[in-house]
Amino acid sequence: MSTQNNSADNEASSSFDPITFPHLARFWMILPFYVPSLICSLFVLYHYITNRTLRQALHNHVIIILLSINLIVQLTGIPWNLSYYRLEYVSPQSQLFCIIWIVVDEGLHISITLFFAWATIERHILIFHDRLVSTKQKIFIYHYFPIILIFCYCICYIFIVIIFPPCENTFDYTAIVCGYPLCYYDNQFLTIWDVMVDHITPVIIIISCSLGLLLRIVYQKRQMRQRIRWKNYRKMTIQLLSISFLYLILHTPHILMEFVYILGVSEDVGSVFMAYAEFFAYYSNIFLPFVCAGSMPELKIKLRKIFPCCKRKTRMVGPQLFSLPRHIANQQTK
Repeated sequence: MSTQNNSADNEASSSFDPITFPHLARFWMILPFYVPSLICSLFVLYHYITNRTLRQALHNHVIIILLSINLIVQLTGIPWNLSYYRLEYVSPQSQLFCIIWIVVDEGLHISITLFFAWATIERHILIFHDRLVSTKQKIFIYHYFPIILIFCYCICYIFIVIIFPPCENTFDYTAIVCGYPLCYYDNQFLTIWDVMVDHITPVIIIISCSLGLLLRIVYQKRQMRQRIRWKNYRKMTIQLLSISFLYLILHTPHILMEFVYILGVSEDVGSVFMAYAEFFAYYSNIFLPFVCAGSMPELKIKLRKIFPCCKRKTRMVGPQLFSLPRHIANQQTK
């Protein structure tokens, strides 16, 4: 999640840390949210997979993929970050471990970004152009083929750029993620490709498609008065906009800084802001399961069945007899 120069950063990473609060503080800033997030992620993903209706719905396929990739990050990348914040060095110190960590931190985060960018496009197809998914052939072309294409691109990116790069990486075991030793960032063309294709373009797609979806729905709801249609698609719209808001708030700052750097601005400019932006970007992996769970009314019903104590008890009011005080009763008899 960084485009900083490989050799320069590895030399300075152990001597300079722009974030003011210490590693132990960062450890405790993540851990209290991480544990409930992991539990929520497992429960939400299990609910999507076991519920046949949710599993077969086309608009849930990309969400299931996002939650699955995010779960891998939660089970690997975040614990490794916590281990580094606690020990203040990489453990175990091996090139194989560093490569796997970079695959998780860089490759899987790019995968999440690309899949979610496609999800924002697909919502327009499913809501406003549902004829494009009316047959099995059209479903494959407009639904499954883009997902397969993104999978193939992400696999090629991971193997060519991270696992078998055209240059030699230098690992720094005193820096988080082994110093982000992606040597291909020394190549200007590859750097521009990565920032523009893997980061800037998906963000532009997410922003434009999310705003476009909201405006189109508001327009159709007011002008055409399609209340039934809006009721059918309200859940998937709210879910998409919620994830978009979460992603843009936590990821846009460091992506914009990467774009500024490829324009020729020195990496010393905004380096402190960039360090904070990269740290808080990990909270998107932590909060994603909560956002998905909050947009699922079926999950709330299931939780009430599992935990009956959480149900709201309605107090029944029936006819009751009241006895008047003796002196008031005597006055009424008179």
